[in-house]
Amino acid sequence: MAEEFWENIKNEKRSVVILGTGDAGEKLFRLLKKNNVRTSAFASSDEFLRNRSFLGYKVLSLKRVKEIFGDDTVLLMGFGSHKAEIISRVVDLSREFDLYMPDLMTDREGNPTTLSLLKRDEEKYRWAYSLLEDERSREVFRKSLEYRVSGRIEPLLDINSSPEEAWDLLGGGEGEILVDGGAYDGDTISIFMSKYSSWKEIYGIEPSIRAYRKLEEKYGGRDNIHLYNGALSNEVGETGFAMGHGRGNHIGEGRIVPLYTVDSILDGKEATILKYDIEGAEREGIIGARKTIEQYKPRIILSAYHRFDDFHSLLSLIWSIRSDYKVYMRKSMSLPLWDVEYILV
Repeated sequence: MAEEFWENIKNEKRSVVILGTGDAGEKLFRLLKKNNVRTSAFASSDEFLRNRSFLGYKVLSLKRVKEIFGDDTVLLMGFGSHKAEIISRVVDLSREFDLYMPDLMTDREGNPTTLSLLKRDEEKYRWAYSLLEDERSREVFRKSLEYRVSGRIEPLLDINSSPEEAWDLLGGGEGEILVDGGAYDGDTISIFMSKYSSWKEIYGIEPSIRAYRKLEEKYGGRDNIHLYNGALSNEVGETGFAMGHGRGNHIGEGRIVPLYTVDSILDGKEATILKYDIEGAEREGIIGARKTIEQYKPRIILSAYHRFDDFHSLLSLIWSIRSDYKVYMRKSMSLPLWDVEYILV
């Protein structure tokens, strides 16, 4: 793990160009500026070009970038995708440019990932790593951290897998009961229903009104499917919820939505599977399921990529409730480090 993106970029003498003009592109620009790195230009693919500006820069085509700055340009990816054709295009670009997709996750002081920051919590990372059950999980863990330090896409390409892998690890059978935190438009519910034909109950919680309407269209009106237009947390109440661009949704401001806990929704009843993908509120969501986890030991699919210390802090929290889980780790196809999940059985 010798190469450190955020340390090396400070000394970069070549032109630095950001490809992408959304929230991630802007955050990347701000982080570069904080580290005293000048952005030479913003670029966009031809279909999004439209002769426009972004943050005071005229947005260029990649062809124009080469004409102005030459082939020896540092190209930084300021976006992400699950789509195979876009990931393939990024791989092609990595053959044309010195390409990075910097990790934009920061600690509480706003510092991006460096080796020194990881070493600060080395014992915690080693503890989490020691819990992993198989070599594939250990590879996902190692290469995820390698990517976060280096900003290179190659480690992520090595660990992409299908979402079904996580569900296969869950096992199970008849009478399954799902609590789906971050139900979106029902994509997880669809997988659950196809895998467990004799499922018993489903609880879907989704704060986005747009996604919730789709969820309700698909699965509303059934006695054994319970849908909630709100957010999971560690207490019952209400909060603001703001829709961002792409994956920029966040709680704390915007339209007021109800807050639920898993324990309040179940009210003492059993769940066999808990799934959390709740935009960085996974910690609160777990605390709000303490009684359910203590009593029933549900299997858990847990997103571990929203916060800087998720790799160790989420497991530590669960271990404070009960420590008899087997732990796996998988990552679905995406660039950058999205959809990394712990699977606890």
